[in-house]
Amino acid sequence: MSRLVYRDPFAREELHAKRVHSPGTTCHECGSHRQTPDGTLWLYRFWIEYDSLGAREAVDEYLFCSRQCRTCYYS
Repeated sequence: MSRLVYRDPFAREELHAKRVHSPGTTCHECGSHRQTPDGTLWLYRFWIEYDSLGAREAVDEYLFCSRQCRTCYYS
């Protein structure tokens, strides 16, 4: 299940995230990971959906532990 993380109405795009359980890697920016109460490791997969007529989306190549890490990496 994905969730809407951020919407930029001027750029007409939305940032979405989905949990990836047992990713086999760490956050691409900081090297950490998240953990559920039962010990399962997880990270976020982010993608951008555009409000254009073509309804495109751009999936991030890397996994991140938070939106802040994603923002730091792409800035």
